[in-house]
Amino acid sequence: MRTRIPPPSLAGRRPGRALLVALALAAALGLPAPAARAQEIDLQLQEIRTLVREKRYPLALESLRLVARQIQDQRLESLGPAFPPAPPGWTAEPALSLLEEDETWSTRIHAQRSYAAPGPARIDLLLDVHSPFAATAALAFNPLALAADPLSSIVAIAGERGLVRHNPDTGEGEVSVVLGRETLVRLTGRGISSPQVLIDLARRIDFALLLAAPGR
Repeated sequence: MRTRIPPPSLAGRRPGRALLVALALAAALGLPAPAARAQEIDLQLQEIRTLVREKRYPLALESLRLVARQIQDQRLESLGPAFPPAPPGWTAEPALSLLEEDETWSTRIHAQRSYAAPGPARIDLLLDVHSPFAATAALAFNPLALAADPLSSIVAIAGERGLVRHNPDTGEGEVSVVLGRETLVRLTGRGISSPQVLIDLARRIDFALLLAAPGR
């Protein structure tokens, strides 16, 4: 079972001295917060080089791991606007990183945002960039696979092909879109009477940002 790991945002940890200095400098110079975080990372890398020269290797490795988590945090933040706001009458939770600890060093961005309506209805929206599962998911778009599943159909979603599946007996549904060869977008719904709410939400995802965001 995969463990959800919230991104190590500034709200979730005490800012270090380097970060406070960088933020103060950014405010003085009118630099955006991402620039301040980049300065913080640069300071931390300088400190890591010092640790390596001093042969304090365990501490250097742990510091590198923390820097990698911060970089993943920035990558996730760059894709945050791709998540659409909640539909009318629904609420949206903050996006979470689903990267496991051993994926900190990978190029993958694996994030989820959940939406809830009054009652049992719930939608989980998954964005999986550099996904190891995109190629497998694309196989479900094959006409033979579609013919074998009467609950599935293809729907146009923002210029892309979306695979829609809905079971009216259970109220469960799913929409999948494969962007390029390695980005998987998947919405899963529970307690929904129609797949249309999934389709409408999928059409509000910023696919262009997903494909072109800096640092993806």
